[in-house]
Amino acid sequence: MNYQELKEIEIEKLHFDLTNPRLPKRLYGAGEEKVIEWMLLDASLIDLIASIANNGFFPGEPLLAIEENNKFIIIEGNRRLAACKVLNNYNLATVKSKSIQLLIDESSVQNIPKKVPVFLFKERKDILAYLGYRHVTGVKSWGALPKAKYLFELFSLDTSDRPLKIKCQELAKKIGSRSDYVLKLLTSYNLFQILEDNSFFKIKDLSEETIEFSNLVDAATRFGNVSKYLNIDFNSPEPLENLDIDKFQKLSVWLFERDINGRTMIGENRNIRLLNDIIASPKAIKEFEETRNIRDAYLLTSIPDDIFSESIASAHKSLMTSKDVFEHVSDYIKEDSIATIESIKIIVKKMLKQLS
Repeated sequence: MNYQELKEIEIEKLHFDLTNPRLPKRLYGAGEEKVIEWMLLDASLIDLIASIANNGFFPGEPLLAIEENNKFIIIEGNRRLAACKVLNNYNLATVKSKSIQLLIDESSVQNIPKKVPVFLFKERKDILAYLGYRHVTGVKSWGALPKAKYLFELFSLDTSDRPLKIKCQELAKKIGSRSDYVLKLLTSYNLFQILEDNSFFKIKDLSEETIEFSNLVDAATRFGNVSKYLNIDFNSPEPLENLDIDKFQKLSVWLFERDINGRTMIGENRNIRLLNDIIASPKAIKEFEETRNIRDAYLLTSIPDDIFSESIASAHKSLMTSKDVFEHVSDYIKEDSIATIESIKIIVKKMLKQLS
C-alpha cells in the first residue's frame, strides 16, 4: 500500500468515514453517537469491544485514514474505531449500555487504547483498491449491498469515455475478481438506485436497511429469463437503457413485499430459479400473479407428465394431512367440506376409469 506515513494518533482525533459503504445513507453526515448506535444494533460491535477490552488493540492491523480539513478520517477500520471510542467514553453508547459497562468494569486499564496506529494516505482513492480486494473478494467480505456501493464508488473514479466492459475489466483486476461479476454487481446497484428513487415502489417496510439485496442481484443478473423480462442487456454500453420500469416494479413486489405472515411471493432465495422458468411461460406467470403460489405456478412450466405426477403427489399429501386432523375439526367444518369431498370423489373415479 502506498501510504504516506504510519502514526500513533489519539482516539479523540479520529473520525468516522460518513460515506462508508456499510453505513445506510440516513447516517451520512450523522454524529458519532448515531453511528455508534447503529453499529451496536446492526454490526455486532459488542464482540469486538469485548475482544479489545480483554486483549488490547492489535497493533499489527493499523487503521487506514486520510486527512481532510484538519481531521483524520478513518476509511478502513470504522468498527474498530467505534469500539475504541466506546471503551474510552461509556456515554457514547446509547444502547446496550449495561453490557458495555460490564465489559469496561472487567477490563484492564492498559487494554483500553488512548492511541492507535494509523496508516495515513494522501487521498481516498489510494485506499479504495485495497478495500476492494479485502472486502469484495478477500477474507473480510462485506454483504452484497456494501460491496455494490463500494464498487460503484470505485467505478465512479474512472471518468474516461472508455467502454463499460473495459472499465469493468480494469476494476476487476484491481480487486482480484471477474469482469462479468463487477458488471452484474454494478448493474444491480443501479437497479437499487432506481428502486430507491421510486420510494421502493411504496412496498411496506422496504428500505436500504431491510432489503435483501442479494435476492435482487440473483434475480436480475444470474437468470437469463428474468434479465430478458426486465429488458436488461449486459452487452449494451448501458445495460439498463431500455429497462421496463413497470416489470421491474412487479419483480420488486414479488421479491420484497410481505403478506400478513411475513412471507414474500418468491419465498426462499432458491425459488428464484423457479421464477426464471415461470417468467418464460405466460400461463405460469398468470397463475403466479393470481395465486401468489410459486410452486403451483411452476408446475405449469413443466411437461404434462411432470405436472400430472407432481400434482397427484401434492394432492395425496394434502389428503393425508386432512385425514390426520379429521377427528379434531368441528362438525360445522366437516359438513361444509362434504361438497368438496364429493367433487374429489367424482374426479378420482373419472381418472381411474380413464387409466383402466
